[in-house]
Amino acid sequence: MKKLITSAVALAAAVALTAGCSSDDKDTGSDSTGGATTTATATDTPAGEATDTTDTTEPGGDTETTDTGGVAYAEDGTFTIVFVGDPSTLNPLNNPTNYGNWLFRFIYDPLVNRAPDGSIISGLATEWTYDGTDATFQINPDATCYDGSAVTPSVIKKSFDYMLDPENPATNIGSVLPNRNYSTEADDAAGTFTIHLEETFSQLLPALSFQFIPCGPGADDPEGITLSSGSGPFTLESAVPSSEYVLAKREGYTWGAGGATNDAEGFPAKVVIKIVADETTAANLLISGEVNAAIINGQDQQRVLDAGAEIQTYTLGGILQSYSQVEGKLTADKTIRQALAMSVDRGSVATVMTNGLRPEPGTSVAPATPKLCQDDASAASAIPAYDPAAAGALLDEAGWVLGSDGIREKDGQKLHLSVSYNTSVGPAAAAVEFMAEDWKAVGFDIEIKPLEHSDYLQTLNQTGDFDIMGIEVFSNPFPSTITGMFAGAYPPDGMNAQHIDNQEYKDAIAQAIVTPENYGCEYWNKASEALFSNVDLLPIGEWPTNWLVIGGEFEALGGRPLATALRVYAS
Repeated sequence: MKKLITSAVALAAAVALTAGCSSDDKDTGSDSTGGATTTATATDTPAGEATDTTDTTEPGGDTETTDTGGVAYAEDGTFTIVFVGDPSTLNPLNNPTNYGNWLFRFIYDPLVNRAPDGSIISGLATEWTYDGTDATFQINPDATCYDGSAVTPSVIKKSFDYMLDPENPATNIGSVLPNRNYSTEADDAAGTFTIHLEETFSQLLPALSFQFIPCGPGADDPEGITLSSGSGPFTLESAVPSSEYVLAKREGYTWGAGGATNDAEGFPAKVVIKIVADETTAANLLISGEVNAAIINGQDQQRVLDAGAEIQTYTLGGILQSYSQVEGKLTADKTIRQALAMSVDRGSVATVMTNGLRPEPGTSVAPATPKLCQDDASAASAIPAYDPAAAGALLDEAGWVLGSDGIREKDGQKLHLSVSYNTSVGPAAAAVEFMAEDWKAVGFDIEIKPLEHSDYLQTLNQTGDFDIMGIEVFSNPFPSTITGMFAGAYPPDGMNAQHIDNQEYKDAIAQAIVTPENYGCEYWNKASEALFSNVDLLPIGEWPTNWLVIGGEFEALGGRPLATALRVYAS
């Protein structure tokens, strides 16, 4: 395994020479902390203006071409993207998955968006005020749904009212909004939509950038959405789950992030999203010109770069580890969790997971860029230090006796634990094997249980039927977005499938939510400290997402594709 780390670092050194970074696009709006009354008017600068002028000549479709600034753009071209996993349900109010969020950015709009610098810019709303409890949004009168109907304040109100009903499945409660303690008003004549909160929510505006609004028939029946029911720059023409999603450009779209449109030179007439779990297959598709963009984090990366692809590296989120605390699980015992965490060399695991690009041990529950809260020393200091000898001593003290077979036992029970991971995350298998070796050296009897993507989601969010979720890649943009998983109701009423009951964490997030200064980050850091000290969650490292792009232009925000930034080059 040490050889694996060495080769990963060598690969990273080669990659670093060609690694690019995210767009220099600097659309700005007005940022609000949820404190004193804030009024914002969106700028007219479109998000996602193309700045890349590399003449890459892979296929973009059989189309006419336009030459602009030295780059030959295709007219009515097709841009094909690979997603590793299926987006799942098309109901944007009840889908917490990464790939659902990415797809929704093509077919829906939020009230507001975030710029690369973290500031709040326009979405369906052109202006907004927020005084800490009341947020009023002036809705763009030009915004229309896929079917041509107007996206009025009353249409927007339906989404929030749907979420208010506890009978409706809505994972956005606990991820976007902290609870159902709110009411709404819609004034179609004035063009305003208002949210009244019973208590201040410090992260309301940035959180609402993840609240995608269904319109048309989907506004009345979000659960019934099978294709398009949004106001985004594309319509969804066909959906074959776990295979392919085909989207077509809408005409007249002018209300994107910061005023972005979909009529720039080279903007694709069609986007095809292919579901490809295997990175080697995705790399082959890039090299052959069958796709334009895919995430390649592993050993296939260099050969795709050699074929002429460009690389864009973003911090999508964090690499985390958690433990089921369901009654009867050995991992419900804090001593077991401490010993597990103390046996994990987080820096080495991060090196394996990121091919050496991010070898530093993680310290954050939400490191995605643009980052909302910086880590403080107290939260980081609460993470159990790597010390296998101390982990063994801790187990000795708890009565887990090391047997002649190298496995610990207590009262006739072996210290047997399973460790699971999502097979769609390429390096996860090697990382889990690395950790399993160290756990076995301390006396754990470890069984590795790989999970396909759909099974992983069900296990983590619904059943909690695991001991260790060895590698979790979370793209949560804010610390508030995981509160439903770590402090919410148990399934089926909520997403806290691990049955975590950490009162210190709950108290800290309650204070963070109502603290307007700096988005409440002082208390969000205290919340992280509570999770780390109780070993509910172990931060392994940052998760860089390496998008490789060929035959066109592509931008992302924190690794999430920006639909209005796509361009197709001529063949």
